[in-house]
Amino acid sequence: MKKWKSKIIKISFAAISVIILFSCSDFLSTESKPEKVERNITFSLVLKDNSGFMETLYGNSRVRGAEVTLKSNLLGTEYTLFSDSNGVVSISGILSDKYLVTANRFMTPEEMLVISGSDASNVKLTNKNERIIELNAAISEPLEVNMEVVIGSSPLIISEIYGSGPEGSGLYYHDKYVEIFNQSDSVQYLDNLMIAVVYASSYLGLNYRDDPTYVHSKSIWIFPGSGQDFPIQPGEFVVCAEDAIDHRINAPNSVDLSNSKFEFYKDDAPDVDNPAVPNMIRIYQPSGNDWLIGGEKGSLIIARFSSDSLIAFDDQFLIPYRTILDGVEYLDDPTKLDTKILNQSIDAGATGGIQFYTGKSMERILISDAGRKILKDENNSSVDFVIIERPTPQTFH
Repeated sequence: MKKWKSKIIKISFAAISVIILFSCSDFLSTESKPEKVERNITFSLVLKDNSGFMETLYGNSRVRGAEVTLKSNLLGTEYTLFSDSNGVVSISGILSDKYLVTANRFMTPEEMLVISGSDASNVKLTNKNERIIELNAAISEPLEVNMEVVIGSSPLIISEIYGSGPEGSGLYYHDKYVEIFNQSDSVQYLDNLMIAVVYASSYLGLNYRDDPTYVHSKSIWIFPGSGQDFPIQPGEFVVCAEDAIDHRINAPNSVDLSNSKFEFYKDDAPDVDNPAVPNMIRIYQPSGNDWLIGGEKGSLIIARFSSDSLIAFDDQFLIPYRTILDGVEYLDDPTKLDTKILNQSIDAGATGGIQFYTGKSMERILISDAGRKILKDENNSSVDFVIIERPTPQTFH
């Protein structure tokens, strides 16, 4: 015991000596201290059109008049900028970080008439495959962002994902749901629409994010119907519940899902079935007693793809990117985009940051409510979604 105390005394004197030495050195020095290296930088992006549209209109490939959104990966700071007549976006005083970049340039019907002879609408240029850039003081040359044509947008999108479980209810987690929204101005049909949970196994070190063609899944369900049995009106929300019951009976801080339009029912397990609510059709989910999504992290897609055309791969099935209408990923730490499992061409970022059993939900941002609701859809969940304190099935704040 005495020996241990003696060591503490020696360390203490050594620490005091170091402090005195540094203090004297600072006091006696006639040189100024090194200035702090600032992380603020100035940079520019050059937007390049790979479609030939800008070349036809303006004689070069630079994309003028594009709206560019930059969102800091670590800080969450967001900037909105516009490219000039040379297709250049310049900004100063921005902090070094990795940034999610979304660049969009909507084509007018008049421009499309010149380009193609048809006054097509809902055509845009976007940086679909180039979304994450790292900005630091070492960058001296403008960064090039390549843009390509996207015609139309998905009529059906995922508008809310709730999977955390209610607070103050033990380990209750049966109140999960996904909500689908009709973003278009016409009636759509849910019949045979596919909902799949994107698969990656951290335990086996498998991550198919960079697969250029397919999403991998071990949980695939489709809506019932033979074609036009289940319409969804413009601006309508449809909730698909894990269990379509009033969960407040078992967990007072939960939510009433008894009026959900559909429910996931696993008929070979001790699952709950509300006979008044149509059941989703299970195509493939060999494990679990119910439809399950992650509480803190996961990824969902909706796709128009025949279940008869699914491609078997080990103990999974493959869904082609070209059939996917929408995809959303959420992470326990949404700044760690290197852990994503969904290809950035489907979802460039991630929402989330929600802990288990907090009752919080992930909701797509409402950007217009004039006439009909329009939700933000940049294929980038980092900017498309917000975290809300309580789930809001079929409603918005």
